[in-house]
Amino acid sequence: MYPLLENESERLAVLRDLKVLDTPDETHFDAVCRTAQALFSAPIAFVSLVDKNRQWFKARCGIDVKETPRNIAFCNYAILSDDALIIEDALADPRFAENPLVTGPLGIRFYAGAPLILHQGIRVGTLCLMDSQRRSFSPEQVRQFQDLANIVVAHLRLHEARNQIGRDLEALQSAQAKLREAADYQLLVEQVGGIGYWQYNLKSGKATWSPSMGRLVGQDVSDGELTLDDLLHVLHPDEHRDMFAAFDPRNAGGNGMVLRPFDRQRRLVRADGTVRTVISRGLPQHDETGAVVALLGVCVDITDLVRSEEQLRGVSTLLRVTLENMDQGILMVGADNRVLVHNQKARDLLGVSEGLLHEGARFDLLQQHQIDRGEFRKVDGELRHLLESAALGTAAVTYERERPNGTSIEVRSVPLPTGGLVRTFTDITERRRREAALRLAEAEYQTLFQNAVVGVYRANLDGTLVRANQALAKLHGYGDSACATAPGTGFTHDWYVDGDRTHAFMRLLLTHGRVDDFVSEVTGHATGRPIWVSETAWLVRDAEGCPSCFEGTVVDATERKRAEAQIEHMARHDALTGLPNRRQFQERLTQELVHAQRQGTAVAVLCCDLDRFKTVNDTFGHPAGDALLCTLADRMRRSLQPGDIVARLGGDEFAIILLGRSHPHGVGAAAQRLIEIVGEPVDIDGHLTNVGVSIGVAIGLDDGDRADLLFKNADIALYRAKEAGRHTCRFYEAGMDMAVASRNLLEIDLKDTVRNGGFALHYQPIIDLASDTLRGFEALLRWPHAAKGMISPADFIPLAEETGLIVELGAWALRDACQEAASWPSDLRVGVNVSAVQIQHIDFHQHVLDALVRSGLAPERLELEITESVLVKDAERVIACLHRLRRIGVRLAIDDFGTGYSSLSYLCQFPFDKIKIDRSFIQDACASTSGAIVRAVVGLGRHLGATITAEGVETQAQLDWVRREGCSEVQGFIFGKPMPPSVIKGMMRPVGVGHDQQPERTHCPVSCERRSLLDA
Repeated sequence: MYPLLENESERLAVLRDLKVLDTPDETHFDAVCRTAQALFSAPIAFVSLVDKNRQWFKARCGIDVKETPRNIAFCNYAILSDDALIIEDALADPRFAENPLVTGPLGIRFYAGAPLILHQGIRVGTLCLMDSQRRSFSPEQVRQFQDLANIVVAHLRLHEARNQIGRDLEALQSAQAKLREAADYQLLVEQVGGIGYWQYNLKSGKATWSPSMGRLVGQDVSDGELTLDDLLHVLHPDEHRDMFAAFDPRNAGGNGMVLRPFDRQRRLVRADGTVRTVISRGLPQHDETGAVVALLGVCVDITDLVRSEEQLRGVSTLLRVTLENMDQGILMVGADNRVLVHNQKARDLLGVSEGLLHEGARFDLLQQHQIDRGEFRKVDGELRHLLESAALGTAAVTYERERPNGTSIEVRSVPLPTGGLVRTFTDITERRRREAALRLAEAEYQTLFQNAVVGVYRANLDGTLVRANQALAKLHGYGDSACATAPGTGFTHDWYVDGDRTHAFMRLLLTHGRVDDFVSEVTGHATGRPIWVSETAWLVRDAEGCPSCFEGTVVDATERKRAEAQIEHMARHDALTGLPNRRQFQERLTQELVHAQRQGTAVAVLCCDLDRFKTVNDTFGHPAGDALLCTLADRMRRSLQPGDIVARLGGDEFAIILLGRSHPHGVGAAAQRLIEIVGEPVDIDGHLTNVGVSIGVAIGLDDGDRADLLFKNADIALYRAKEAGRHTCRFYEAGMDMAVASRNLLEIDLKDTVRNGGFALHYQPIIDLASDTLRGFEALLRWPHAAKGMISPADFIPLAEETGLIVELGAWALRDACQEAASWPSDLRVGVNVSAVQIQHIDFHQHVLDALVRSGLAPERLELEITESVLVKDAERVIACLHRLRRIGVRLAIDDFGTGYSSLSYLCQFPFDKIKIDRSFIQDACASTSGAIVRAVVGLGRHLGATITAEGVETQAQLDWVRREGCSEVQGFIFGKPMPPSVIKGMMRPVGVGHDQQPERTHCPVSCERRSLLDA
């Protein structure tokens, strides 16, 4: 994780306010980059702005990308200080040694970054230089570099100033717009609301008013002020006498009167003679001495309101007549809990007098009167509690109750939006009597109808269900039959999934008058789930013999159909993943090929085989392997286009049919997408693991016009994909058959050779440079083939790993190497290479113990050599296994160091006894890079207390060089090629050891021993 500044949030806010991110290139920024590039002879120069999750390049030279993820940016460290950050060698700096910019194609070694300090403590980015060569920076160069950064900062501050000017201009324009809007709004209010403004000056006796006031009275007032006579002319004659009622003669003042505020209704006479009613409101205006100098006021036109009130009074009279002639009682209560409206029928049904129920009466007193005389004593439960509470209620409610005198009434209560309620009362005494008689008759029928074990219904000819019993309601997901046929449910006989079945049913019913065992798939009305039923129905005719409705019975046939469907599904689908199986895949492929031949289209077949699935299965167990297969099957399914087919053929084999794609580019893109999505990590019981997939592709009709031929050719292409290193895709090509056949023959020979013990071990000597003595041998696997001669390990080792034979072969190599080493002098060790597949096998630890016990070899004389890639896969489990082996004394060496994955973190987690430098660094001994790497590894080995062995030493110059660099041991052709056991025994001579002496090392003078080894 990269470090963050304490004011990171403030820094990001300032960067965003600059509004420079993701803007087009600007010449002045580009000029700074070119100047820096030329001034310092750097191949890469750029201006980096460090955003929250990325660094974005405002300008750049020598690099194509516009941005990089922030977590790999050197600039994360450059913005931590006001000083320039100079990294002369990124490989030597632990902060950047593992950075992809260093280890990747760019190979960055040198970095210089000057922070762009926009304000005190605010560093928004950097001016950067990069080079793939290590270099230094003088103080003068640093000063020049920071000067260029200051130029960039000046341009950024110019951006900031321009942004601020823009914001200020926007604020000014917004304020002006609001002022215009307020003026427009005031004018609109005056026009729409009929409001006029006026002022009467007491000193001059003149009045002025607003244009809206002039429109109100119908006069043009643009000529000047108005006199008192003008005002009297506008005022209705009946209003003249109290015009100055606001002047109180009892309070004499400097002007003889004190003006009080007023608010009253007046009538104005317009110029056309029409009369308008207004509300006139006035307030006195005082001068600085407190004396009243003017009267200010407004007039609001309420003419329409006055007319509406008159009309309302007429409507109220009509409403009262209507209410008194209703068969229902009605009662309206206001939000203040007082009666607004009622009628005589309400008083009669409630049995109260007019003295208790009248307009303005308190509703709570009416309720209390009813409670006191036991009006609600025949009402039970929550309803009685509701009726006896003083609350008006906020929800509509309808209920029936019986009064003490035996009368039954229905009460409907609806809350008003403004508060209060409207309540109606209906006499239902007679209706209840009829309903009781009907219920008695209905109960007898319902006993038989509802207790039937099969669904029974009656329906109109249009399919509307009239009756349904409990069994049918339950079949469709209802709790009881009443819910199923309740109004609004929409439950009809049109319940078939296939709409044509409704027409078929009615046709049979109307033609024959009866339908028997009509088996169909229907939709459960309440659940929405499909169910299968067997239905029998018959027509019901009226007195004239015409069909009036139909009745029927329904039996659940879902389980029977489900069992049939399950049997069919199991025959055509994989039980674990639910994907189509081999049978369905072959059928679909045959169908699609026939369709392609008819339509002239194409079909692509992809044979897919998971890589490393067996390792995951062996490591985590079969349940985890099954879960992994389900996850990957789902990924494959989601990655395909609609209509494409993915099937599981068995084990870790899948096959895919791509429709309508014949061009290799499109098919290859689909295959690459599959490789990427399958290769993503999968969480298995808290452990992240991943597998790969190899894909073989054949395109019909070019690669085959029959399903079996096309699939066979795709399978052949799959073998080529595996040979190419897995995790890849190969298209079928003519001639692949021979290559696959050859590989199959080699696999057969490999199995036979493992079974018959036809492999051999050769041994290459390892020399101690400090004493020029023989320290041991590395055991190397060889396959002397009877017909093909010596087969290279590069050809058979990958095949052994792929087929899993490496586990058995590796166990044999351990046993044979330990047995051979047991016959050597006791100071010599044997090194045995261990495959990644082998060490991840659950029995690997036991294989090592068996080899040591059988041979009697001391554990400290066995040295297991593993590559860096072993540690990358299931690192925790592998390291745990290595720790167990090391505790019993077995030595561990990391082989081919520096050529695989980054292993420094693993070296810290596990202290290896030996680090073997790969031969590629020794062969390029003269290169400065190789020298630096070898010195770094030697220094690392000394720090960790590990022996450093140089591999592939072939010349005297290389030997002298690795000796000078501090390597502990050497191995290579200069001392001997890998040799059979019979040859190396002649190189060793035992040294006698007395009782009081320590064992001596086997002596091997370099000058003479080298020749004997070469001769051998």
